[in-house]
Amino acid sequence: MRYTTLSFVMATTLFLSGCGGSDTNTKNKNPSVSTPLQKALKSGDVSQVSETTLLSATQKEIQSFKEANPLLKLLYSNNPITYDPTNSSQFINYSGDKKKMYPILIGKDGHILALAGEKNNTRVALFGSIPMYFFQRDKNLDYQVPMSNLIQWLIYGKILKNSQTKKTIALSFIDAKQDTQAWLKKTFPTYTLKECNEITTHIQCIAQSDLIIEGSNAKNKNAKIIKNDIQQALKQHIPFLYLHPNWGENNTAKNIAQLFSFTMPYGGNWWAKSQASWSNYRTMQQALFTKMGYAPMLTMLQHFQNKDFAFDWSQCKDAKGNYDENSSNCIEVPKLKNDFLMGAKSVKKILNALDTDNKDIFQTSDYKLEKLLALLGDKYRQNITYPMDKVQTNDTKFMQSYYSDFSVYNTRMLNPAQKDMGNFSRSDFSNITPHKKTIQLISKKYFEATGVYALPGRTLSITRNDDANVTCKVFINTLRAGATHEYEKNGYKRPKYLQSIHFLIKPHETLHITSPYGGIVEISFNKNKYNTSFTFKGIGEHPIWRSSADDNSFNTKMAKGDFDWAEIVTSGFEVHSTLDKMRESIQNPRWGDAQTLANATKIYMSDYPHILAGFQGKGIDIVDEIVNFASDHNITMAILDTKKHMNADQATCGYGCSGNPYDAYWAFSPIGHGDLHELGHGLENHQFLFEGFELHAITNPYSYYSKSRYNQNTGGDPECQKLPFKEVFEKIQASVNENNATKYLKDNLWATANWSQEVLVTIEAMMHTQKMGKLQNGWHLLARLHILQRAISWAKKDWQNRKANIGFDSYTLKEFSNIRNNDWLLISYSFASELDFRPYFDMMGMEYSKKASQQVDAFHFIQVEQNYFISTPDGFCKTDKYGSYLDKSTLPIDGKTQWNN
Repeated sequence: MRYTTLSFVMATTLFLSGCGGSDTNTKNKNPSVSTPLQKALKSGDVSQVSETTLLSATQKEIQSFKEANPLLKLLYSNNPITYDPTNSSQFINYSGDKKKMYPILIGKDGHILALAGEKNNTRVALFGSIPMYFFQRDKNLDYQVPMSNLIQWLIYGKILKNSQTKKTIALSFIDAKQDTQAWLKKTFPTYTLKECNEITTHIQCIAQSDLIIEGSNAKNKNAKIIKNDIQQALKQHIPFLYLHPNWGENNTAKNIAQLFSFTMPYGGNWWAKSQASWSNYRTMQQALFTKMGYAPMLTMLQHFQNKDFAFDWSQCKDAKGNYDENSSNCIEVPKLKNDFLMGAKSVKKILNALDTDNKDIFQTSDYKLEKLLALLGDKYRQNITYPMDKVQTNDTKFMQSYYSDFSVYNTRMLNPAQKDMGNFSRSDFSNITPHKKTIQLISKKYFEATGVYALPGRTLSITRNDDANVTCKVFINTLRAGATHEYEKNGYKRPKYLQSIHFLIKPHETLHITSPYGGIVEISFNKNKYNTSFTFKGIGEHPIWRSSADDNSFNTKMAKGDFDWAEIVTSGFEVHSTLDKMRESIQNPRWGDAQTLANATKIYMSDYPHILAGFQGKGIDIVDEIVNFASDHNITMAILDTKKHMNADQATCGYGCSGNPYDAYWAFSPIGHGDLHELGHGLENHQFLFEGFELHAITNPYSYYSKSRYNQNTGGDPECQKLPFKEVFEKIQASVNENNATKYLKDNLWATANWSQEVLVTIEAMMHTQKMGKLQNGWHLLARLHILQRAISWAKKDWQNRKANIGFDSYTLKEFSNIRNNDWLLISYSFASELDFRPYFDMMGMEYSKKASQQVDAFHFIQVEQNYFISTPDGFCKTDKYGSYLDKSTLPIDGKTQWNN
């Protein structure tokens, strides 16, 4: 067998013998003299290393992974490799140094089924299944020889021709104990097997053995003790084998996984059903090389070295699907995926895994490849100038900048600030003196602003001071990657991956994070209402408003403008805004100061929209005609205890894009239609859509409700959208004189309608409910629909006894599960309002089934009149000549009455 580099031969020889060792640069004959590259690998400072040196070293290191580790030949010789762990098994997702631990068993889909190598200069192996369980059932029998070889390698560092020596194996907390013992006794009859399942004597028991075979069949409370015992055994260089029993994961398994730098995904192999089937170890190794993304990395790096990236940007498409080099959909650009994106994404995956593990690789002698990949990004990051245009900017220069986005690695003490960060932020914070601050937060899903700012290129230290039973994760910036539009014309204006990964921080743990970008610091929580405390060191403080106590500091910082970001925080909503857009929000004549803006946010962004969505919770007013409806039908209302967020910056899609946070190009306003519209996307429910209607037909009522309440509360102009009341009326009126009114409306109104016509079906229904005295405020019909929709899953659990609570007592569960939307809406509108909506649906041309009609008939409710409410285009949100809000004048749908202005 030939090896590509002497360093690889050295590393793998050490790997086989179980001795410690790290990759060395054999060109440096004098070990007391370090090259600039060696210094950079230790310090993380790439300033003295050339791009050429970095590219050459990185490619060489990747090439070293092409050859299979000698252990594979030792285990398998040249024989076929087959092994089926079944779906009741786990994967070993390893994030440690790939030269220290090596996949020895890989599924055909690339999942790692087993891993072997060294930990603390001690030979170890990790399996996501228990091979002995299968052997004793005459399954996976071809894997018995490799398993026997592995155990010999673990104990001796090699395979003995005659293994009939006397050794002791400790079996500790393993599942399939009898199967494992039986196979070991048969295979190694001279070995002594002993059980080490008493936690009080666990360390003494395993320490007096030549091999530890560990499982996870232990009590959760003993998980940390077992982990510590294993660490002690490894320090004594006792070989270790872990056997995992199934697709699940308990505390013991999690602690062992953490010790060996691997994770086991939820469900493991349950769905994938991965199994190994290879002609020999070389084909398995080639598959691993591909799975790890090494091949596309080499392709990408070679283009960097040759400076020959070249893309045909004319293959980008606009929103209409037309080819245009200035458009942003570039998925069809030839070579873009294979020459760059596949390699860059592989780099990002590797470095993100290290960040997720809070692993500072520059504090170790390991992780040479990962260090090189990060250092190359550091090198490119210092020469970026924004904005760039994919057509006008040299392709190699563009991709150098883009690579730096993919290769950010923050868990380190040295990480230079990017010199140009475009329209995200300034990069020079030399006027800011880093300082220390302790903050207390009451946890609330999904994240909270801390009020501190991570300075680019400066190490941020975070210490968690509390013992609360809540998972906390620290991250920098709330921006979504999609808000950077690198392929738009002159759209590459800033780094793409500005939001860092979320760093888990445990009680009394300290993290050190150095970001090249810096930004506002947030903490996410998985539970609510826990008291938490954090101490930050090396920070700045941007403008943030939480209460009137912040008035002076907020105003001073806003005026001074030392930071390009500002935040306003309320109990249910947070605004994360660029400085300029926050100034615009504050200076809006409706508000004028942070406190007024924040109070309006509580009312119009948190209270009213969530009233209409049928929620209860802190900051949401109790409305009797909503909560009493739920109580009368024995339905428990949903509690909202989640904070909503907005990024006033750039939108991921369009001019504003939904989500939590949603993001937009505009400055935040609590009664701005855009803000309420994007919030509405998080509240709408597809069950409320009439058949054939588009999504936005159910998005805007939350906005209209807040706007109408704003007008009621203040008299201010709510600036409601203009809806085509008159045009829809005229179509409906004309339908009366047709032979088939429903077909006429379907063909002449709804077939070509947009959301603005479609939303009127809902608004007119609300008007009828209010006019007929069933609700004081017709908007609340929507809240009742939300209550009924959320109760569906509750009702299905005991359908016969609960179906009447949601209005479907004549339906079997099978019938209900296959119900059309129009039928659900007819019954639910009627049930929620205690009105018979069949005449209204007929008037509007909404089709429904005989079964749904029979259910409504059984209610014996008064029928809705076939009248149409008239309004000026925006009068439904305020008072106009036809009436106030939803209380408007009506015209009969009789085929002859006209709308006279």
